Amino acid sequence: MTTVEIVDDLAAAEALAPAWDDLAVACSLPLCAPGWMLSWWMHVRPPKTALRILTVRDGPELVALAPWFLHTDEDKRSDMRFLGAELSDRVDILCRGGREREVLPALRQALGTLTPQPDLIAFEAVPLDSPWPRLLTSGLRGHLRFSRFRNSAYPAPVVMLTADTPEAWLAGRSSNFRGQMGRLRRRLEREGGCVRHISEPAEIQSAVTALLTLHAERWDGRGASKLLEPGVEELLRKAAVALGPERLRLWAVELDGKLISVQLFLAAGGEIKYWNGGWSEEHADLKPSMLTILAALQDGIVRGERRLDLGAGTHAYKLRFANDQDPLSWGGLVVRNRRWPRTKIELMPLVMRYRAKRLALAMPAPLTRRAEAFVASRRAGAQGSTPQ
Repeated sequence: MTTVEIVDDLAAAEALAPAWDDLAVACSLPLCAPGWMLSWWMHVRPPKTALRILTVRDGPELVALAPWFLHTDEDKRSDMRFLGAELSDRVDILCRGGREREVLPALRQALGTLTPQPDLIAFEAVPLDSPWPRLLTSGLRGHLRFSRFRNSAYPAPVVMLTADTPEAWLAGRSSNFRGQMGRLRRRLEREGGCVRHISEPAEIQSAVTALLTLHAERWDGRGASKLLEPGVEELLRKAAVALGPERLRLWAVELDGKLISVQLFLAAGGEIKYWNGGWSEEHADLKPSMLTILAALQDGIVRGERRLDLGAGTHAYKLRFANDQDPLSWGGLVVRNRRWPRTKIELMPLVMRYRAKRLALAMPAPLTRRAEAFVASRRAGAQGSTPQ
């Protein structure tokens, strides 16, 4: 018989951490580990929030866990969101394989008893094929009724680590890629540099500082970055201690005793998740970020891991490594309560923009070019009629 519990207290969530972590490993979702999510909660969470972690047990066994929090915005809308929001992707409800429909009634029951009731259950940066938005809106749902929506989807390049050895993986890449990486490695060695895994506790803390410093230098004058917001450094330091160097991996390029690239990866259940990093513009010709990603990838092959997830976005450096895609989706469920019409109106611009983009991508090429020309002419006309 399954039982459900709503965890709304940090101490209770921390007591749950060992079983929670086992579930994150079983689901191969590194950024759903409590060492990451609870560190985020302690240091980065926005104001007007409350923990709402839903757990489902079969006797003593933790079968499923929804790592959520409730966020009330300035318009008094209450959204259920995943812990780590806006700093994490590939997150989801955790569940033992094949037991989704078994735990579904318990999750629905728990959602119906929440106080206050959410107006929206967000599924942000979840795998495009996540079953949970569909499952929660199917069948009997008690007194809750939902309306599904999606406001964006992005490709996420991945590297399937099917080779037996790092050398075998590299042999399967293009001759251009092999040649470039070989030249860069030899040049770095000639200049006295190296690529290495940062694993000593004291050095990890200084590497976190270096990562954020290098990232800030790269973003100077380019606008805002989530990594530069208050609390992120404390999040990384706390998570590094909670997860240890085998689960939170910092790979770095060192030159003349100085770190010129630091990239952060998290691992669980055969999955390596590239999170973010920083590198020195001064040494851009060495492509230090690519060298660190290559080192982390080849280390994963040695460990027998299954996949490296490079995250949302088709950046050129990701495509140099990727051999597959596993897209991510942003959307969720609108609760059909008294606020439902207003919530739908608030979401409409995002949803319509997503639908228009999908329609444009599906159009035959000549029609797409005509549409683009039409939009360009309208913009030019609008600029020409603007008062000077």
